[in-house]
Amino acid sequence: MTAKIKRYYTALRRYNRSKGFGIHSPFAFSFVLRVLRERLPYYAYDDIEYRRQLAKSLASTVSRHPRVISSKNAKMIFRITNYFNPRAIMQIGTSYGVSTTAVLDVDSRTRLILYPGDQPHEDIYKEIVAAHASRISLHHSLLEAFTAYGRLLGGAAPFMLINSVKADELPLVGRAVLEALDKEGTVIMRNLSRGDEMEALWRGVMEALGHGMSFTNGKLGVIVGYRHLPRQNFSLWF
Repeated sequence: MTAKIKRYYTALRRYNRSKGFGIHSPFAFSFVLRVLRERLPYYAYDDIEYRRQLAKSLASTVSRHPRVISSKNAKMIFRITNYFNPRAIMQIGTSYGVSTTAVLDVDSRTRLILYPGDQPHEDIYKEIVAAHASRISLHHSLLEAFTAYGRLLGGAAPFMLINSVKADELPLVGRAVLEALDKEGTVIMRNLSRGDEMEALWRGVMEALGHGMSFTNGKLGVIVGYRHLPRQNFSLWF
């Protein structure tokens, strides 16, 4: 069954759960309604939208249809980050820098380790992240990025944002994600329906995860590795 057909097939169940029906866990109920589906504005929304529009404007000179993160997803990533409020973030994959700045908007004390992957728009990225650049440590080796993140993290719970991954990076990233969740971390994965690699990463983690909850709309997924949470997967609209 293709992903698109599966989404139609499960639409009613996802819609009901998105409203909180059938969700018995207090944590999951609150997280779905007050974070994933929250509609009230946050203080950083104007800045997020300004940088997103700037990225679209700059990218229009190099692409007829630039694939800049949607306003909805950029703000959602901000809300998720705001909920957990991590001091150290690991990001894998970037394009224009909008998601990078969205997670850093939460707290000026937060630092981010970035492995950009194949970054085709470096000049645009630099302009978008200019005001946040001092809090970003860029590494072009994935292994070095994970090592740097371990030092920055200390004993805190990990927080990871994964936008893209290459096929040969899947084993290393998969292990790192499971280790982060084993330490009661949180992982956001984007572009689950846009590439085989991200879909494979999500599927592999879901099969191997022994505790915690996942929330996905088929395009973006969040995994919360709290040990006290029963192992549950929530397929939703958000």
